[in-house]
Amino acid sequence: MPIQFLDSRLSLHNTFSSGTEILSTTPVLVGDIGLQTVAAIGTPNQSDVRIQLWGTVGVSRSVSNVVNIYVVRGGTGAFGSGIIIFNSTIDLSSGPGSRLFSFAAGDFPPAINVATGQIRYTMFVGSTSVDPVTVIGPVSFNGSAQAGTS
Repeated sequence: MPIQFLDSRLSLHNTFSSGTEILSTTPVLVGDIGLQTVAAIGTPNQSDVRIQLWGTVGVSRSVSNVVNIYVVRGGTGAFGSGIIIFNSTIDLSSGPGSRLFSFAAGDFPPAINVATGQIRYTMFVGSTSVDPVTVIGPVSFNGSAQAGTS
């Protein structure tokens, strides 16, 4: 079947370079989208759905640190309740300051997930260091869903 556009969504947690949210070892939810897959249900494309995901996270820290970005398929919005499909560990070894991280991820969800009509994707951010890391923004999480092979 020809390539078919299914959906595109955007989640904005913070659109400015200001914020006070302190990260911890338990990752916090900063992005949440549901991509519609209804148009592929019952077609040959149901097994050929592909998801494109991308996001941006701005952080600030006073000392060297580590930040983890996770993208999860499914789940309830609580970290650990879905399937991690992307993880990036970023070493902030350059000391104090602010950094802006962007990433791109992809997913080929199983046909059983496509059959639900909507697949939830969430983005979490955490830090494994005892020294504070602050989410200052901007923070955005975007996704699109397509189906087909040609």
